[in-house]
Amino acid sequence: MAKKKGKKSAKPKATKSAAARNKPVKTAKTPPKAVAARNAGGAAGVFETIAQFFREVKTELKKVTWPSRKQTISSTGVVLVLVILVAIFLGGVDFILSWLLKQVLGLGA
Repeated sequence: MAKKKGKKSAKPKATKSAAARNKPVKTAKTPPKAVAARNAGGAAGVFETIAQFFREVKTELKKVTWPSRKQTISSTGVVLVLVILVAIFLGGVDFILSWLLKQVLGLGA
């Protein structure tokens, strides 16, 4: 049989191998200063490591998306309402169970 010109064969596309799909994600490398400070030992190394930690914390906090004042107030309101509802429910269950226990044990007046 002769192949027709202009038509592509119906070969399925090659997929990545299992090893290529499960590659480990690259993580940030520890800065050389921090490594040198950690390896130096002593008080200077400890203080440099602590300083590096706080610099990294500051950098990460800049990336945080903070909620607006309106979102914070509304979320706080939802939490307070739910806490009150759960407290009322648990108080009611406690009252009913206490009353039932008194009736069963004959302690009721």
